Amino acid sequence: MDRKKSLAFLTLAGETLVLVGALMWSWMAGWAVYVFVIGTCMFFAGRMFTPTDSDNLNVKRLMTQQKAGALILLLSAITMIATPMWFLGYYLTKSAWFIPFLIFVVIEVYTTFRLAYIDNHQQK
Repeated sequence: MDRKKSLAFLTLAGETLVLVGALMWSWMAGWAVYVFVIGTCMFFAGRMFTPTDSDNLNVKRLMTQQKAGALILLLSAITMIATPMWFLGYYLTKSAWFIPFLIFVVIEVYTTFRLAYIDNHQQK
């Protein structure tokens, strides 16, 4: 398997574990943290090392936004691990991980649909 396919598999497997961990959090919070963090690390590594093959500036910008989203997902995993505490004047509860996770989801959905739109218009 070449590098690009293995990175795509790592990203997909990590994204699947992230979704499973996020869904498990409501009834098995102890195990969900481990599944979420492992999936986040896999997704982050796959996303960061995926090369941008296009010369199109819009594609490069969207790929950079996806990498920023992966970094926000890593922040979400860190806040999921952290115990409730005060940070910069704000009290972080056990569910504080959900806000960066929602930001990641919005970025991921936007960039996915925009990349598909650009790909369709380049093929025409």
